[in-house]
Amino acid sequence: MEADSDFFDDIGAAVDRAVAMGAKIVSNSYGGDEFGSSATLGRAYYSHPQVAMVASSGDYGFTTAQFPAVWRSVIAVGGTTLRHSGTSWRQRAWSGAGSGCSAYFAKPAWQTDRHCSMRTTSDVSAVADPETGLAVYDTFGLGPDNGWIVVGGTSLSAPLVSGMIGLAGNAAQLGSARYIYEHRSALDDVVGGSNGFCGNDYLCTAKAGYDAPTGLGTPRGTGAL
Repeated sequence: MEADSDFFDDIGAAVDRAVAMGAKIVSNSYGGDEFGSSATLGRAYYSHPQVAMVASSGDYGFTTAQFPAVWRSVIAVGGTTLRHSGTSWRQRAWSGAGSGCSAYFAKPAWQTDRHCSMRTTSDVSAVADPETGLAVYDTFGLGPDNGWIVVGGTSLSAPLVSGMIGLAGNAAQLGSARYIYEHRSALDDVVGGSNGFCGNDYLCTAKAGYDAPTGLGTPRGTGAL
């Protein structure tokens, strides 16, 4: 769905249009620093019952919480980096994965981390590091560089998680991230790596259990979705 511009009202109108046309999962690979009146935008455009609203947590590390990812009915997707180890892949927090503690939005009852009394981002994660990203074939806009390129950022991890929700066939249960928190045992916990400086706290460092750069972890199959 293409918006008329990159202003939030125009992008929000595109979100509403997607839902009106029958979308049950809306993936949003954009964001900006939260602000006082962003709650008005959240209520207007990102609160669709029985629709999974998914958004990137940002690519600037531990900083101001990003909207719309920080909105209460949005699933905020952080990012990891992959490393091959023998016959398997290991994940760490990607240094650019957005995380933050909201200054405006109350913490949902289903989110219980200790050091942020407000909404914390993110909730879940997937690969985002451009150095270990996803290969896509581009045929438009790159001129002589058209062809296979590697993409990354949480603009990658959000649609990856959205696709997994589609495979799970459970979008109606994901009007917020509550379902994911209730089924966290189906996620791979990500431990190691950091996206900034916070005294080694979980708000910027991937720890056992919940942490802000990678959320509850990465999907292991579709059980948490």
